[in-house]
Amino acid sequence: MKKILVLLVLFACAAVYAQKKVAVEVAYAQEVSMDASLSAVCWQNAEKYPLHLGKYNMRDWPKSKRKNVGNKLRNPGYVQFLWNEKNLYIGVMMEDGDVVAEGEEDQAHLYQMGDTIEVFLKPRDKNFYWEIYGTPNLKKTVFFYPGRGRLFVPSSAAHPVDVSVTAAVDGTLNDWGDQDKGWSVIIAIPVEMLERKGYAFRPGQDWTLLVARQNYSADLPLKEYSTQTPLPQIDFHLYEEYGDLILLPKAK
Repeated sequence: MKKILVLLVLFACAAVYAQKKVAVEVAYAQEVSMDASLSAVCWQNAEKYPLHLGKYNMRDWPKSKRKNVGNKLRNPGYVQFLWNEKNLYIGVMMEDGDVVAEGEEDQAHLYQMGDTIEVFLKPRDKNFYWEIYGTPNLKKTVFFYPGRGRLFVPSSAAHPVDVSVTAAVDGTLNDWGDQDKGWSVIIAIPVEMLERKGYAFRPGQDWTLLVARQNYSADLPLKEYSTQTPLPQIDFHLYEEYGDLILLPKAK
C-alpha cells in the first residue's frame, strides 16, 4: 500500500509540473521596432511572459547557504515575442542591480562573461536546434547543434552570426560599485536562418522554445538563472521541457 501511495504522489507531482510548461503565442507584426526600451506600440501590445527562477540543486549545500540563496527570484523580468516573414523578435526587460558584460567578441560562450539572454529554438520532432545569445554590450552568438550528442564541438559555431541585437542599460555597465536599475534587449532571429535545415518557420509548424537568463550581480549570493518556462533543473539543453512556440497568422 505504501508503494502505491508513493507512486500516486510522484504521478501527482509530475502532473502538476507538466501543467506549468509555458506555451508562447507570438503575434504577427508587419513592422517591429528594434528600440530596446520596448516602448514602441508593437511591443506595448505584445503579451508579457514572466521569467521563473531556476531550480538549484541544494542537496549538498549547508543550511546557511540554502537559506541565503533562497527560492525566490530576486531580479524579475519578462519576455515578449513578435514575428513576421523576416524575423522572430524576442524582447526581454529585466531588473538588475549590477549589469555585467565583459565579453568582447561575438560567437563566444558569453554566459561565462556576464549577463546573457539565451534563446533555444527546436522543431519538436527533429534532433537539431539553435542556441542564440544577446548581451548588454551588444555581443551575440549563434550555435547550431545537429543533435544534443554534438554539443560544443567547434563546428557548432562555424557559420555566420546572422542575428541582430539591440540593448539598453539603465545604469552603468560593468561598475559593481553603483546601483543599476536593469537592462533590456531585443534579439531578431532571421526566418531564413531558421529554415536553412529544411524545416519551415510559419504558423502550424511544431516549434519549441526556451528563453533563459544568466544574471551576474555583486549583490546576489549566487548567479541567478531564470527561464520563461519552468525547468525541473538548471539545464538549458533539456529540450524535452521546452514550451510550444505558436506563431499566430497575419490578421486578414
